[in-house]
Amino acid sequence: MQPNSFAASKTVVRPPMVRKETSRVLKREMRKQSNRESARRSRLRKQAECEELQARVAGLRNENLLLREELQRLSVECDKVANENMKMKDELCKSLGPEELLELDAFLESRFDEGNS
Repeated sequence: MQPNSFAASKTVVRPPMVRKETSRVLKREMRKQSNRESARRSRLRKQAECEELQARVAGLRNENLLLREELQRLSVECDKVANENMKMKDELCKSLGPEELLELDAFLESRFDEGNS
């Protein structure tokens, strides 16, 4: 008896229609996997951007706090200098007189304007 050539053969020949369908399924699965990877990379980029922005916000808040403290310190210093200036003007007014003080103010102001021109 002759061996059955069909049964002995392990090669399965698929019709062209089945090969096309298999190819389409494979392409679709590859596209899905590619899309998953792209979405994963996009999420990672977004997370990194969010963390970077959070760090920037923390830095800016700290800088803002330092600037507010410096502004407060400079405001206090400005008030002290303004008070000291008023006291000195009062003393000058008492010793020179109001007219001399006005002339001195005008002279100093003109010198100040020359220096800024």
